[in-house]
Amino acid sequence: MASSAAKAERGGLRGTGTASELEVKGASPGVVAVHGFGGTPFEVELIVDVARDLGLAALAPLLPGHGTHATKLAGTRFQDWSQAVDAAVERLGAPVILAGFSLGSLLCLDFAARRPEAVKALILLSNAVWLTAPFPRWALTLVEHLRVPDFMLPKRGSDIADDVSRRTHVSYDAHPVHAAIEVRRSGERLREKLSLVRCPTLVLHGAHDRVCPVSNAWRVAERIGSDDCRVVIFPRSHHVLTRDVERQAVRREITAFFARFGGHTSSFEQVS
Repeated sequence: MASSAAKAERGGLRGTGTASELEVKGASPGVVAVHGFGGTPFEVELIVDVARDLGLAALAPLLPGHGTHATKLAGTRFQDWSQAVDAAVERLGAPVILAGFSLGSLLCLDFAARRPEAVKALILLSNAVWLTAPFPRWALTLVEHLRVPDFMLPKRGSDIADDVSRRTHVSYDAHPVHAAIEVRRSGERLREKLSLVRCPTLVLHGAHDRVCPVSNAWRVAERIGSDDCRVVIFPRSHHVLTRDVERQAVRREITAFFARFGGHTSSFEQVS
């Protein structure tokens, strides 16, 4: 009976941070920060904080299917998540600075390729254009090819080197496998669109990322259409850069990048 009860509970949220959207008022260009698969805006809280410090407006939406139970995530797909990013940009007013973590990086790349005029600059953290092989990439490919019915894939824990951050990080403890397959498919589709991304771009990645290989940073930088692209690899960090052992160095990189496009000056239009 204990085993059945544990199975019934699988897919719930764990951790102690917020599962709600984050928003701060400020100047334009506004910052849209997008969390990862199975996560919450807590993953990009650092980005919102940097925007606040610089006096910029920021919005970190809660993507559809997230922040409640993984059964809600099972029924969502890339288009649903993409529409949430479109709505966030609409709320802040274009052009915006986009910052995406993991799945959020795919959503930001997709938006920048579709609507280049609406994007001032782009930050990609732990981008998911390729997933790590053999797991999870090969496993997800096999499940798709075998047409296995949807099921919950248990998650061992967040890929964070920092012990405290790993225990408190807010995310589902399991993922619906068909929605996870959608993340892999979306990365494959976006590889052909990277040349359409032409805005200034900052690519940040942890050297020990177990979900999205560190090689993603260089592969994306080589393929995007921007000639203004900076790649920074954090030698001690894992996947969730914004909460890992080098988060202060990540913060400094993001602060310097944002400061190129806006900050504490009366010349920027206030966002109400």
